[in-house]
Amino acid sequence: MNHFIEVFDNALTSEQCKYIINYMNNDCILKPGVMPVSRFPKKNDVWKERKDDWEKLMNIEGRRLENLGLTADDDQTNTIIRLNLMKCIDKYIEIHPQLLEIEAWCYYELYNLQKYEPGQGFHMMHCEHSHKGSTRIMAWMFYLNTVTDGGGTYFQNYDLTMNAVEGRCVIWPAYWTHFHKGIVSKTETKYIATGWINFIDSV
Repeated sequence: MNHFIEVFDNALTSEQCKYIINYMNNDCILKPGVMPVSRFPKKNDVWKERKDDWEKLMNIEGRRLENLGLTADDDQTNTIIRLNLMKCIDKYIEIHPQLLEIEAWCYYELYNLQKYEPGQGFHMMHCEHSHKGSTRIMAWMFYLNTVTDGGGTYFQNYDLTMNAVEGRCVIWPAYWTHFHKGIVSKTETKYIATGWINFIDSV
């Protein structure tokens, strides 16, 4: 069965992954992760029983976010993510050329760097297109380190567990067909970069 969850190993080098992790850990930039309140999709809040992590909102184009009360991005991190994500998207299109037959789309500018310490995780089963105002069509994620005690991602409808492997990029559809959640590691820390692909009118 075609589940449309595509894996691109070695999409980032070990050196690139370590650079981003070092940036996340050294600048005290991470804040408790937030998620939309279900009845108010434009309102975000800390909801640790659903998602418990440390994260930073980034702009893949390198535009500064100080006007949102956020610290400046690291340009090298954005460049690493942007260039290698574009390569993976091209490979995804080669596998699924039907994507060229729909309205124009592109990666969404904003994305998250996320750190999950032992015991933390995205506990809630969810999809990336969960309210009527969403224009997301796909999601992407880079695993920045290998986790051997849990730490992967579970896709419910396919009973598929994706292991967290350093440098691995995963791209999948955003819709209800692809409900998923993180697999908590009780002993190891997980680092990821993750974001979305949207119709261009909303980018």
